[in-house]
Amino acid sequence: MQRALTDCKKDQLVVELFTREGCGLCAELVEHLAGAGLLDRLDLELVDVDTDRTLKKRYGLRLPVLEIAGQVIFEGRPDPEVLLPAVRAALEGGS
Repeated sequence: MQRALTDCKKDQLVVELFTREGCGLCAELVEHLAGAGLLDRLDLELVDVDTDRTLKKRYGLRLPVLEIAGQVIFEGRPDPEVLLPAVRAALEGGS
């Protein structure tokens, strides 16, 4: 099950954040994106891995995982020095 964190606009890049309820690292990742002003440029869809056995097996121990078009652009403990450049590069490539 997916739910959008932001309202999708034509110029936004669709990004999936694989997460689960109560994931503190996932919340931290979103905070870094918001603090850098990047959330406005993303259509961030939250995907709860615990709702699907396959997703839970694939991503359960790797959360958070950020994907664009099936490509992982970031995973694990959110380090803004790695996360933000990866998202910016995806935005530049996706425009």
